[in-house]
Amino acid sequence: DRAPAEAGLYRTVTGHEALAFGLLDGARKAALKMVFCSYPITPASALLHHLAKLRGFGVTTFQAEDEIAAACAAIGASYAGSLGVTASSGPGIALKTEAIGLAVATELPLVIVNAQRGGPSTGLPTKTEQADLFQAVMGRNGDTPIVVLAAATPSDCFAMAREAVRIAVHHMTPVMLLTDGFLANSSEPWLIPDLDEVPAFPARFRTGPEGFHPFLRDERLVRPWVKPGTPGLQHRIGGIEKDHDSGNISYDPANHQRMTEARWNKVLKVADSIPEQACELGEPGADLAVVGWGSTYGPIARAVIEARERGQNVAQIHLRHLWPLPRNLGKLLRSFPRILVPEMNKGQLVTLLRSEFLVPAKGLSKVTGRPFTIAELGAAIDAALEAAP
Repeated sequence: DRAPAEAGLYRTVTGHEALAFGLLDGARKAALKMVFCSYPITPASALLHHLAKLRGFGVTTFQAEDEIAAACAAIGASYAGSLGVTASSGPGIALKTEAIGLAVATELPLVIVNAQRGGPSTGLPTKTEQADLFQAVMGRNGDTPIVVLAAATPSDCFAMAREAVRIAVHHMTPVMLLTDGFLANSSEPWLIPDLDEVPAFPARFRTGPEGFHPFLRDERLVRPWVKPGTPGLQHRIGGIEKDHDSGNISYDPANHQRMTEARWNKVLKVADSIPEQACELGEPGADLAVVGWGSTYGPIARAVIEARERGQNVAQIHLRHLWPLPRNLGKLLRSFPRILVPEMNKGQLVTLLRSEFLVPAKGLSKVTGRPFTIAELGAAIDAALEAAP
């Protein structure tokens, strides 16, 4: 039968085409110019190509001499009052790590796209994998928290890119958006959205000098964003630890504790501004929850649909906000006697869920450079339901 589809105007879109459009719309919703700084690497290079074609819409693209320069140039753009964006794959993200730490220390908005591929090292540049979750959540020196998101389908890249911009700008934090080789290059019909349906989220710049200091925080622990040259608001930010009140360099032990806690808790508070987690299919309390993230969405959804058609009581949960995790996720997971987590790595999300929520989740690992098949997941669902909870 014909696949059900909502009426409207469609076009074919690849994941990174949708990502380019989402970043552009996010920048417009934030009332900011976008500066995209990148260095070529498979499979992230397509994003640079797509954004370069959008220069007529106010997008500035810059191909740097290396990954480090690209990340630092994007930070410079954000420091100057634009939206800095950079992109790479796992090896390039590793090179950008120190610069990402600088963005955390300076508490500037920065969007980082990680188009994952098979590893380690050069690995499988043209094959898909989702093994950079630990790198995204924890892969920096020091306690260096950032927000981590993941797109589920090629068209979902549009919405998640816009969400990455929103969070980065309004929480003054780096945000890493995870895609992968499969999402970057796959295509699907995309219902062209009404851009006016999503409210604008304009960036807020501090302009008044009264009571100003660079790490004055609001109720979300977010520091002010000040464009250089704003009269009366001269201040120092940088990679060396700063005093919470003055912004001057500080080696005071109590201050470092205070600043570390502030940076960490600021990212955790992002959970207050994201949706609570719901089931994509099925209901809480089913016999089995199949929990996924990223490009495993398609085969998981189809496998769960087929299992439910066989009369099996199975639910699907798909995570797009990976750090911080949705505030109700622990309660939702604990409603299931069995949890299966398929992912194209050696068990990174399942480890994170077990660590955070102490739930008896079981992993299903595949690292062949190819996506899961529906048949593989169907067999795993049958086996999980036969096992004792």
